[in-house]
Amino acid sequence: MPVANVRQLPPRMSAAEFRTLALGRRAQPKRDEMKLLRRYVAPEVGGVESPLPLTISLPFLPPSVNKLFATIFDDKTGVTRRVLTSQARRIRRLIFTLVRGKLRRDRLYELQVEVFLRAYTKSGSVRQVDLTNRIKFLEDCVCAALGIDDRQIFRVILNKTHATSEQTRVVIDHYRAANDADAA
Repeated sequence: MPVANVRQLPPRMSAAEFRTLALGRRAQPKRDEMKLLRRYVAPEVGGVESPLPLTISLPFLPPSVNKLFATIFDDKTGVTRRVLTSQARRIRRLIFTLVRGKLRRDRLYELQVEVFLRAYTKSGSVRQVDLTNRIKFLEDCVCAALGIDDRQIFRVILNKTHATSEQTRVVIDHYRAANDADAA
């Protein structure tokens, strides 16, 4: 009997496709960019469960909720649908390519996200960058790529760090309930 609501994971992509998507429209990266891209490609992890803590470095910022969905109206059927934008599909595919390994579905996890970006303007004031509306999509993609449900994430720690280049670092570790006093 077929299962109705089985989500199919996006296929992994080749190195050439990854370079094209990560670098935008330029197909040939510069020498410096090749070193950078090699640093982000995680090695394949074998076995049932990936060793924790698992660190994933993404060479971009997660997309804002405002950039995730588009509303499509079908003239023939008269149905309005919300679909992922091409940017969101591209980033989801990149995350699935970068994230390797699997986690157990019977455990609880902690997600630490550190976003590196230009947090200050040239005049020294804080830039208006809302990170909390960027985390849900990132969490969903990383959890799906690791084979777990996002309800298994019991703690999310989010840090914004001033840097000259944009990057997102995600660390997944076991959730330890004894650390609840530290979070308060």
